[in-house]
Amino acid sequence: MSDAQFWEMNPTATEILNEVKARKIQEINAAYTAEAQPLIKEYPLVEQQSWTAQNTEARAYLAWHADQQGAAPGTPVLDNILMGRNGETGTETLQQLCLAVIENAEMFTQFQQLTGKRQRLVKAVRAAEAVEEIELISW
Repeated sequence: MSDAQFWEMNPTATEILNEVKARKIQEINAAYTAEAQPLIKEYPLVEQQSWTAQNTEARAYLAWHADQQGAAPGTPVLDNILMGRNGETGTETLQQLCLAVIENAEMFTQFQQLTGKRQRLVKAVRAAEAVEEIELISW
């Protein structure tokens, strides 16, 4: 709905407040996404969906690699990634891949501070009781 259409409806004060809240939350989410974009721009969504599994496997493998007690943990996701990365002639090891995965995971873990900031701002918007309060909230 356009601004003009919204105002033509003669909205109540509550409807106006709710509309301002919705737009502020969209603004906050857009700012959050813009900050995330440089971190994820090179990664397709389908790959991003495997990050939790990659991180879990990498940490388990490196923990095992440190003392090599018992059988090595299964790393099916990383094994397949490594096959694809190495092709016919590659020399990257599972340990090297695990270290790269952990490095990226740490970078994304730091980014979660911005996730918390987004959540804090959205919570403040939802709690606001006046348009003026909402207008003071910014990324």
